[in-house]
Amino acid sequence: MAFLTYPGEGQDVNASLNSVPVTLAAYPTDQNQQLNTTALHTLGSQPARAMCAADELTAAPNGRYLLIQYNCEAALFAILQNLATGAETNLARGYFLDWSPDGDWLLFRQTDNDEIWLIPAATGQGQPLPHLPSGTYNAAFHPLGQQVITAASRGLGFGSELSVYDLAGQSYTRWQTFPDQIAAFPRWSPDGARLAYILMPDSNRPFTVGELWLADPVTGAPTQLLDAIDAGHGYPPVWSPDGRSLVYVRRENPGSIRADHLAPVLRSNLMLANAVTGQTTPLTSFPDSLVYDAVWSPDGRQLAFTADDAIWLVALGQPPTQLTQSITARHPAWLVEN
Repeated sequence: MAFLTYPGEGQDVNASLNSVPVTLAAYPTDQNQQLNTTALHTLGSQPARAMCAADELTAAPNGRYLLIQYNCEAALFAILQNLATGAETNLARGYFLDWSPDGDWLLFRQTDNDEIWLIPAATGQGQPLPHLPSGTYNAAFHPLGQQVITAASRGLGFGSELSVYDLAGQSYTRWQTFPDQIAAFPRWSPDGARLAYILMPDSNRPFTVGELWLADPVTGAPTQLLDAIDAGHGYPPVWSPDGRSLVYVRRENPGSIRADHLAPVLRSNLMLANAVTGQTTPLTSFPDSLVYDAVWSPDGRQLAFTADDAIWLVALGQPPTQLTQSITARHPAWLVEN
């Protein structure tokens, strides 16, 4: 399992936009596929980048690539790393959206030109998807890899829409419109049998409380409201590998006006929703923490997440365990052997 570490223990690395160097670290697994937390490996490092912060790490499903997303004062960009060769590609002026099921491609929003790019991970040189509407901000692959579900908005007060894009035919079909809401993070389950997304108010509040919906996987029509969910911070609901459950971030201070406007003020926990029964269950119960970055292990038996500037592990029905000690660590990403 890989994650990012930052210099200094317990310090607020978000206190300044001037970035600090980050190290890409990993815990190996033993022959029983258990993490060996006594043998911390270093996979690489990134220098300090002025007015930028590394705030996401994601691994390709095939285990061949890692991507670090940077959030900067003036722009966004990502670093794509080939784990076999160590080669790095800078994906400029935008943010990562999704990996293809085989891990060989990724979707990337290029913000300067308001385009969604399909990029081969081997080269980093992609092309924009034609015929998408302006303001398309989310995109995710179907498990078969031939379609992409998208979310778009013309701006504040115009609501949003969900659509499906056929990669082979380069055709775009509008599915659903939401006049007063913003749809975010539409995701098919790994088997394609279910669809989930967030609906949140179309307002100028940057951070709010949204609704987690199940939807028809063929039309995108909402079918079942599962629960309230944190919205605006960029924490998507995450499907379990078997497609039966979703893990999501619940906001614990929904009445805080400061938390509506300042990201670090969020207090949260992780919840598990059964997509078959609709039942929701707390996975964590931190009293006063920022809990996020949930990512399932490949076998679906446990999840890693970030809380209190540390990496934690939780198995269903068990209390969480803190993995990292005496370092500032965030953004876990499971690596599979290839």
